[in-house]
Amino acid sequence: MIEVSAGVSVGTDEEAAYAALTDLEHATWLPGVTRLRHLDGPAGGVGGRYRVEASMLGRHLEGVLVCTEAVRPQRTTVALEDGIELSITATVSAAAEGCRVELRSRYSVGGGFAGRAVERASALQARREVVRAAERFASQFDRAAGGRG
Repeated sequence: MIEVSAGVSVGTDEEAAYAALTDLEHATWLPGVTRLRHLDGPAGGVGGRYRVEASMLGRHLEGVLVCTEAVRPQRTTVALEDGIELSITATVSAAAEGCRVELRSRYSVGGGFAGRAVERASALQARREVVRAAERFASQFDRAAGGRG
């Protein structure tokens, strides 16, 4: 199992950050995601299911993300329904100016020597993707505020 995380300061309040984190149809900031579409269940809530297309490690992937946790406005988790074991948790906390968002991605491509080798080989790229995702998420609020940094 590989776990990577990144945090970022966001120039908005916790409620607005949480709302953006759970608006998965517009979550182009997610690592490697190229397209998301709501399938069924509550949008932004536990049980909400989304068709996802992603490009990771040179591969095109498709699957269904499901929201497995939603604790407003502190934390939300989505996970792939089938295939590789993957979950992404976003945690929001108050900060001096705005809030702090931490993204944590956990994944496993399978057991055995080959699975562990793939995980080790992909860990650095996964870390980069999560850092980029956190930066893309924060930049949404910078643009909304007229480019303030």
